[in-house]
This record gives sequence, C-alpha cells and structure tokens, in this order.
Amino acid sequence: MKYTFTTRLGGIAVCLFSMLCAGFSQDKLSLDEAINLALKNNGNALASLSAITSAEARLQGSRASLLPSVSPDYSYTRSRSDVNGRSTTSDDRSASLSVNWLLIDSGQRDLNVRQSSRSLEATRLNTQNTLRNLSFQTTRSYYDLLRRKELLKVSDSSVERARTLLELAKFQADPAIGTAPVKDVLQAEADLANAEVQQISAQNNLETSKTELKRVIGWQLTRALPDLIDPEAPQPETALPPLERLWDQALMQRPDVRSAEQDVLLQQISIQSARLDTLPSFQLRASAARQFEPRNSDLSQLRFTASYPLFDGGLTRSNLRSAEANLQSAQYRLEQTKRDALADVEIAYLSLSETERRLNASQKAVAAARKNYEAARDSLQEGAGTIIEVITAQLSLITAETNYVQAIYDYYIAEAQLKLAVGEPLTGE
Repeated sequence: MKYTFTTRLGGIAVCLFSMLCAGFSQDKLSLDEAINLALKNNGNALASLSAITSAEARLQGSRASLLPSVSPDYSYTRSRSDVNGRSTTSDDRSASLSVNWLLIDSGQRDLNVRQSSRSLEATRLNTQNTLRNLSFQTTRSYYDLLRRKELLKVSDSSVERARTLLELAKFQADPAIGTAPVKDVLQAEADLANAEVQQISAQNNLETSKTELKRVIGWQLTRALPDLIDPEAPQPETALPPLERLWDQALMQRPDVRSAEQDVLLQQISIQSARLDTLPSFQLRASAARQFEPRNSDLSQLRFTASYPLFDGGLTRSNLRSAEANLQSAQYRLEQTKRDALADVEIAYLSLSETERRLNASQKAVAAARKNYEAARDSLQEGAGTIIEVITAQLSLITAETNYVQAIYDYYIAEAQLKLAVGEPLTGE
C-alpha cells in the first residue's frame, strides 16, 4: 500500500481552503470531509505529525556530524584609561576563521545516522498507523450517527402506527359504533406508551452520536452539525478473498507490523553501538584557522587520538546487556504484533461475512413483516382480527426494520474494519 504524507496533508489543505472560501457554511458533510477535519483537529494526529518533524531533525543532526564545521569570529574592544589627568583610548580588533572536521572515527557517527534513519522510518509508520486508526474511528462515528437517524425514523413510524391503532381501538370500543372490548383500548394505549419510550431513547442516542462525531472531528460542540451524506446502497461482494491471502497482505502492508520490524532493526543497531563502546576508539580530526586582525596568521592541525575503556565499573558491559535485552523485547513485540494482526483480519473477515448474510436475511424479513402487519391491520379494520394480532405484527415489523438498519451500517463498518485490518486504503486515503 502506498501512502504519502504529502498527499494526505495536501488533501487537508484543499479541504481547509474550500471551507474558507465557503465561509464555513456548508449544508452537507461528506465522510471524506469528516475525516479531513479529524486529521486537522485531532490532537493525536497533530502530535504524530510533530513527531515526524522531530525525527527528521534528529536525522539531519546525525548527518551534520559527518560534515566540517566553519566558525567565523570577530571581536571589537574599545578601551579608555585615565592616568594623571591624561586620557588614552585604544581600539582592539580581532577577526578569524576556523574550520574543524572529524575525518575518521571508529564508526559511531555512521551508526548514529543509521539509527536516526530507522527511527524516522518507524515514526512515519507509527504516524501512518495513528492516522489510519483515526480515519476508521471517524468512519465508524459517521456511520453510527447515520444509523441513529434511521433508527429514530423507525421509532417515529412505530409511534405513528401505535397512535393510529389507538384511534381505531377507541372507535371500535365505542358502544354506539363497535363491539370491541375496552381492554383493547388499554392495550393500544400501553403499546403507544412503549413506542414513545423507544422514541425518546432513540432521540437521546442520536444526540449522543452527534456529540461523539463532533469530538472525533474537532467540531465545536455548540455548533450544529451539517446533514450527513447517506452512503450508497450496500453492494456485498459475491465472494471474499481467501483468508490466507488477506493474512499475507496484512503482514506486508500494515504499518504497525512494519513499524515493529523497524524497531527490531533499530535495536540491532543499538547493539552494534553498545559493542563499539567496548572496543578501542579512535578519531582523526583536522582543523585550520586563519586570523585576519590584528595581524595575519595561519594555523593548521591534524590530530589523531585513541582510547580504550580499560575500566568503567562495568558500564559498557551493562549497556551491551541492556541493548541485547531491548532487542529481545522488540522481537517479542514483533511476534505479538503479527499475531494481533492475523487475529484482527480473521475477526473482521468473519464480521463482514456475517453482516452480508444478515443484510440479505433482514431485507427479506422487513418485506415479510410489512405484509404481515398490513394484513393484520386490514383484518382489524374489517372486524375479523384482534388488536393483539396487530400489536404482535407491529412488534415484528419494528424488530425487522431495526435489524435491517443495524445490518446496513454494521456492513459499512465491517467493510472499513477489514480494510483497516488488512492495511488497504481507507475512505479518503
């Protein structure tokens, strides 16, 4: 999977520019826009991007040690003295240019550069993993909000049907009109009350989902969210790829696995550095200086130094053992990360497979439950049915509609979760 931070940051910039041009007034909020807002405002995302900047600076600093340093120096001093009433002044100027260059060492600088380079790559992968998880979290919150809106519609429809049923029960229980028992009215009133309770719960769940989405994308809590754009109808694949192929893709593509691999390489370099500290070290340094004021002069040196850690209280040996233990820990973490990745893929794979089957079954259940409800309602209106039959049919319809809505958005989320687990590009990536 190819992922460039320049592309992602460019996308965020385009999104922000568009919002500025529109005066931040928008009627719809797409999933791509929600993800871009999350990447712009979320503290974890911003911290991860700052970590890349820090790692790049460390690598640049390590490479700078391979280059010479040039230091110009200038000083000016004006002095005044009074002796026996006589004042004298003097001006002293000094100007020089010095160059220092560590030509050869025992290899520590090269190890530092390699270590900084691996650290930068690991930081980039960690940042990519953070951004991908944030994108998925935004996707899930976005779909959860749409889910709550649809479930509220189901509750609203349930309340309307319960009210209609109550009016019909009252009509048929009127002694002057019908012969239905009064208990049918009581049953219908209880059914309406239960439907209104479910409606209140659905409204609260909707508001909670709005707050959650605002939190994730960094939207001001006091500002109303724009309407979300409904996704296209689910298009379940006829057959998912083999699980073994998805496992292989995850181990190659997932940034957390690749970051753990970089950590192992980084610890191997740390061992080399620790072993180097136990050996004799040497340096060959060249320096040159030219003085321009108060008189011209040149000075050049070529200096070779060597040292050996004859006794340091066991410090270097301890550092080496610590580096070896850190390598073993990194290897254990890598193996566990791979196991977690494989488990994530299998769980997401099974979840998507289950939601596909549930989506098809619940769609059929809605059609059947709606016909059953209409038949029971018509029978009651004609005097051939009972209110219990209608209420039972209505409960079946509510259950079927609720299951269908849940299956739709569970499918959207399961699809995104499988992409996250495998390491494939997510929406907006």
